[in-house]
Amino acid sequence: MLVEPGSAKTEFPAPRLVVVTGVCGFIGSHLAEALLARPGVSVLGVDRVKPDHDPRTAHVLAALLDRRGFELLSVDSGDEAVASYLGEADAVVHLAAPTEVAASWGPGFPDQAASLLSSQRLLDHCWTAQVPRVVVASSAHVYGPGGEFAREDVPAEPTSPYGVVKLATERLATAYARRPGSTMSTVALRFFTAFGPRVNPNMVVARMFRAAMSGELMPLFGDGTAPHSWTHVDDLVGAVLSALAAPLEAGCGEVVNAAGADTASLREVGELVGKIVGQAVTWQPAGARAGDAAGVRADLTRARRVIGFEPRIGLREGLEALWTHLAEDASLPAADR
Repeated sequence: MLVEPGSAKTEFPAPRLVVVTGVCGFIGSHLAEALLARPGVSVLGVDRVKPDHDPRTAHVLAALLDRRGFELLSVDSGDEAVASYLGEADAVVHLAAPTEVAASWGPGFPDQAASLLSSQRLLDHCWTAQVPRVVVASSAHVYGPGGEFAREDVPAEPTSPYGVVKLATERLATAYARRPGSTMSTVALRFFTAFGPRVNPNMVVARMFRAAMSGELMPLFGDGTAPHSWTHVDDLVGAVLSALAAPLEAGCGEVVNAAGADTASLREVGELVGKIVGQAVTWQPAGARAGDAAGVRADLTRARRVIGFEPRIGLREGLEALWTHLAEDASLPAADR
């Protein structure tokens, strides 16, 4: 099943069983749907969220559970129950992790530490079971201050506990891939600012839409002029699928950016959202926030070369599609729309 040395043009064999941790989440649920749409692919979803405990994801999970080839384990990603399935898995995509940067300081750090330990346990199980391909979610927050195009070969300078743990997770994945006797290859994807249907309502783009619709003030941390790469969830799913198919030899550990092609400042995105909704986003200066990057723009050169990833959805196109989804989804509570 592994790609032999020298076969750089040979794709990694199509997986039959993919384990997806964090399957109840924003990216995880979209990825599970994309995988299940492929002939012969089954998905074992792993998430501590119970199917009936989270109103934001209950209807998504219900739809997945109705799909042939999907099974859910409501446990931590490092649990022994997951390990028992890995001998049959062709690939693992590890997305489960706390997602809010500001909450990673002080009292929130134990959640980060627990997440890192779960990642280590999962990777250890994957190494023992000889899972051929493991993809882990990292973040643009490993880059820190930024300003120029973020390339994978520049020194990482995370400025938040969240970024530190993401960096540790990707380096753990690489260490396990390169461990003597390894039969697996790993790809750590550095996700950039994401948006799309089912995005966490606390994330910035969702809050902009809510502010425009309701007239409530939108907190502005910093001056809002720094450029960022913005990424539709379909492109993040595309990056994961590319990472699963990439021709990597056993023992190879790669780190690549996963981002949309468009760059814009926070204020520029707010202006676009206001135009789409028909009501302006009103900003409320909120000072600086610990851990926020000054501006991070993705260099996708390595992503194109190593995994063949190319983003397809532009910023405006993605925002308009999200607005259509929000306007049509009357089943969601107002605070989540």
